[in-house]
Amino acid sequence: MTAENKTVVVGFDALDFEYLDAFDESLPNFASLRESGVQAPLASTFPPWTASAWPSMYTGTDPSRHGVYGFFSPGNDPGDDELVTRNHVRRPAIWNYLSATGEPAVVLNVPVTHPAEPIEGALIPGYLAHEDDPGHPASVRDELSAAIGEPYRIYSSGETSDDKAQKRRGYLDAIEVRGRAAEYLLESYDWRVAVIQVQKTDAVFHNFDDRETFREIYEAADEVLGRVRDAAPGANVVVCSDHGIGRVDGYDVYLNEILREAGYVETTDDETGPSLASEKSTLTGEDDATDDDGSPLAANAVSALTSALGAVGLTPGDAYALARRAGIDDLLLDLLPDDAVSAASEGVDRRASAAYCRSTELGVRVNVAGRDPGGVVSPDEYEQVREDLVELLASLRTPDGDPVFEWVRRREAVYDGPYADRACDVLFMPTEMNHVVNPNLIGERFAPIDAHDHKPRGVFVADGPAFDAGTDLDVLSLTDVAPIALASAGRDVPDRMSGGVPDGLLDRAVTRADYGDVAFGTAAVGDGDDGAVEDRLADLGYI
Repeated sequence: MTAENKTVVVGFDALDFEYLDAFDESLPNFASLRESGVQAPLASTFPPWTASAWPSMYTGTDPSRHGVYGFFSPGNDPGDDELVTRNHVRRPAIWNYLSATGEPAVVLNVPVTHPAEPIEGALIPGYLAHEDDPGHPASVRDELSAAIGEPYRIYSSGETSDDKAQKRRGYLDAIEVRGRAAEYLLESYDWRVAVIQVQKTDAVFHNFDDRETFREIYEAADEVLGRVRDAAPGANVVVCSDHGIGRVDGYDVYLNEILREAGYVETTDDETGPSLASEKSTLTGEDDATDDDGSPLAANAVSALTSALGAVGLTPGDAYALARRAGIDDLLLDLLPDDAVSAASEGVDRRASAAYCRSTELGVRVNVAGRDPGGVVSPDEYEQVREDLVELLASLRTPDGDPVFEWVRRREAVYDGPYADRACDVLFMPTEMNHVVNPNLIGERFAPIDAHDHKPRGVFVADGPAFDAGTDLDVLSLTDVAPIALASAGRDVPDRMSGGVPDGLLDRAVTRADYGDVAFGTAAVGDGDDGAVEDRLADLGYI
């Protein structure tokens, strides 16, 4: 196939125009692409989280159509929650549509693509995979490691380290390796569309507050873009991000405390569930630090803290709240591991609560009898409970007297896809995304925050023979990226993609087509949609 009928999508997690502009002089590859191509703000899906947004990008559908709303798929109890995988994403991806028509693809480091599914071409999974997870074909990671002269890693070295210098070096090394890996795959494999992703452009803002470190990470990302463009001469190039990033200086909103005060949440000392922090050491293969007796330091720290505070009549939540008010919470968090405060606090008893907020969700789930385990809200009361919750949350004010939420809505006012019923019953958007919703119970409703977190608009930049550089673009949707990638590569846009291609963006006609049953994932989805996967797995030696 000719280069002009090939498209490479380069995704940078949380890439934001604010920082592309700020560091423009030291980002020659981004600057060149922006100058010669087209660009626009890219509206993320709701919620604007990595685990739900990247599947929206690669399937061309919103969460109510692919079924993933956050990092965890909810179970009956907190301990049953599990990190999402490709098999939770219930729609075909760009590469699945290509494989269905015999076209190859290259996929590198895209989040929520594990376990690696059989495709025409090569796929190496990214974020949320275990460090040791194989790619497709099964030998591709060994092949890639040999080609780059070192073991290929999904995560950086020192990923969970508290040593900032070690973490920073690991980030920079990981991005550099990602660029060399992308270069090798693009030059060694056939592909119609390639999708390459860099994660640390997000992580750096969550783990550092140092503008020069931000600049270094962006400069390393720029080098990846340069390698990709050199390895794919003449091809169309699309740069995108799953969401933006920016300063958040509003409040931590302890929503379950608010719900507890309103009579919705019941608590327990036993109910604990997984968090990203608690899962990360397992994913990266980096063991948690242990004490001399082999016990995890986090557990020992919590135990020691709880005993000491109990002697003076305080709970860990009391101590954390006091630290917040005294402005020394950063010191407390430096002394304890990420999950220590959460583990030392009370938990939400999901089975006994009428409504509650889970980690990484922008919404409240109602515990409905006959629908949810141990449901306490009768179906007859459901709508009234939702109405009361909407009223409660819409009227919520910060300590400064400002609205906490930009909007509060029932889920059907936000989603209309077949998996809308998997979303929270009541949804909300923090005002200007300047507050962080925290599910922990610490005895306080609000605490000031000064950090970086996700913003709803990311980046879209594109250039190449298929693009009309004179196009004046407004805001695009993240769900438009997959249709644009396929159409710019000369392929039909699948009917089932809810995103589209803006008029005038491409210099070629854009057509849609019904691709029929398209195999995807490594397990049958079981809902009658595109579940024809087992035959393809057998054909490719998976079962």
